[in-house]
Amino acid sequence: MNQNDEARTILRYVDHEDFVLFFKPNGLRMHQVDDGQFGFIEAVSQQLDKKLFIVHRLDKETSGLVMAAKTKVAAAALAELFEKHLVKKTYYFLTDKNVAETSFLVKTHIEKVQNQFVNNLGLTANSETELNFVKTVGAFYLWQAKPVSGRSHQIRLHAEHSGISLLGDLDHNGSPWFRLALFATDLEFTLNSVHHRLSEPIPEHFEKLDSSELKSLFLDAQYNLNKIFHTQPTESYRLVQNDRHKIRADILGTYLWVYDYSDKGLSDFDISKLQEFANEKNLHLIVRHMLDRGQGVGGLEKSTLLNQPEASSWTADEEGVHYEFRTDSGFSPGLFLDQRENRKWVSSVTKGKTVLNLFSYTSGFSVVAGLAAATKVTSVDASKKFLEWSKQNFRLNNLKPENSEFFAQDCLVFLNGSKKRNRKWDLIICDPPSFGRSQDSVWKIERNIFELAELMWNCLEKNGQILFTCNFEKWTRKELVANFTKKLPHGSYKIERMPLLSLDFGETDEIKSLMKGFVLIRTK
Repeated sequence: MNQNDEARTILRYVDHEDFVLFFKPNGLRMHQVDDGQFGFIEAVSQQLDKKLFIVHRLDKETSGLVMAAKTKVAAAALAELFEKHLVKKTYYFLTDKNVAETSFLVKTHIEKVQNQFVNNLGLTANSETELNFVKTVGAFYLWQAKPVSGRSHQIRLHAEHSGISLLGDLDHNGSPWFRLALFATDLEFTLNSVHHRLSEPIPEHFEKLDSSELKSLFLDAQYNLNKIFHTQPTESYRLVQNDRHKIRADILGTYLWVYDYSDKGLSDFDISKLQEFANEKNLHLIVRHMLDRGQGVGGLEKSTLLNQPEASSWTADEEGVHYEFRTDSGFSPGLFLDQRENRKWVSSVTKGKTVLNLFSYTSGFSVVAGLAAATKVTSVDASKKFLEWSKQNFRLNNLKPENSEFFAQDCLVFLNGSKKRNRKWDLIICDPPSFGRSQDSVWKIERNIFELAELMWNCLEKNGQILFTCNFEKWTRKELVANFTKKLPHGSYKIERMPLLSLDFGETDEIKSLMKGFVLIRTK
C-alpha cells in the first residue's frame, strides 16, 4: 500500500474516489458490536473525522488489507459485488503441518454450532476455497488461499479440513503461536467500469521467522505500527500489549520501555532477544519488572530496572508535543500513552477556557491545554517532584510555567479550599490512582470518590466539563459512572463517552481495558 501524503492525521490510508483502504492489524475487531467495545472502523473514522461504511470484514485475529466505503451509494455498490462473489480475494497463511499435497479445492457446509464455526460434511456445501502451497519458511509452510465465498472462519476451517490448520488457530486444531498467522493481501474487482487490483504484501518477517516467539511478537507489532501510523523517530507509541506473555512495551522516541508483569521476570534468553530487536531498530532497551502494581511499592524502582541507560532522562514527542521521560522517578517513565486521544480531545476544547488538572503527575494534560490557548491552567499533585517535572515539560514546549499555577497539595484539600473561595473552572481533568499514600493520608478511590465528585462539582462552571478516568480494576465503566454521580443533583448533568483509545492499543473493550472513564457536562 502506498501512503497518502495528504493525510491530515498520523493514520496511514489510501484514498480513492469511492472507498478508503487501510491495513488492519490482528487483534482488532472490525466494528463495535456493543456500546463500549473498540471497533477498527470507528477508530479510523475518529482519526479521519469522517463517516465510513463497512463493505467487507476480516476476522478479529486476521491482519491485512481492508476497505471501507466513503458514501452510502458506494457502500451499496461494493456490498453487492461482495455478495455476488465478484470480488477476488487472496490470503496467505502459515502452518506447521506438512502434507504431501500442494493444492486443494475445498467445498464444505459451514455453520455455527454452540458459538463455534464448524464444517458440517453432511450438508450441501455453501463455501469454497482454493488452497495452494507456496514455499517453506523456516520450520513452517506458507500457503495461499483464494476463497470464492465469504463465510466466517472459512479459510481456517478449510485449512483444518485439509490437514494444514493455521499456526496460532487454537479454535481449529492449530499449534500455539503468538497470533493467528493469516494475512489478507489482495482485492480485485470492477466498480463503475473501473478495474481495481489492490495489494498488501505479506509481512517480511513472516518469511524469515525468528526462533524466539517473543522477538517475533515484537517484529510483528513493529510492522503493524508502521502500517497504521506515520511514525517519526521522536514519537511515542504503545508497541506491544500481550496478555499471554504478560508484557507491555512502549516506544518513547529512541527508547524501548518494556513492562514485565510476569511473576519471575523475563529469562536471560528473552532479554537477549529483546536486545537483538532493539539493536535492529536502533532503540535503547529498558526493561522494568512490575511488582504488585497499585499496592504502593516505592523504593523498588532501581531494583526492578534492567538495562539502565547512561542518562536517566531523555525527551520524546506525542502528537508534536515534547515530554521529558525518566528512569529514576517511579515505575512509569512520565507519560501514560493510553491517554493520547483524551489529550487530543482536551487540546480541541480548551481554547479560551480555565482548566484544572487534578492528580496531574507530569502534567501532560496541562501542557496541551496551555498550547491550545487555555486562559489559565492549574495543576495539582501531592508530589513536588512531579510538579517540578511538569514545569520542565512546560519549558520544553516554550510555555512559561510562571503563567500557570502549580500546587503541591492533596487534591481533596485543594478542592475544599477552592470551594470555600468559590473558585470554579470550565474544564476539570481528573485521573486519580486507585491507591495512594502521602505523608498525611491514604487515598482509596472506592472510599474517596464520593467526596471527590462532590467537590469537583462545586468547582465546575455551568456548562463546564469534567474528564474523569481511572484504572480501578474492580469497577466497570457503568459502576464508575454510578459511583461518581451518586451524590450529584439529578437532572443537572449529562454523561458522554471519551474518545476511543488509539489504534496502537489493540483490543480495548471496557471489560478488558484498565483505563475507563467519561465526560460529564454540567447543564444546570
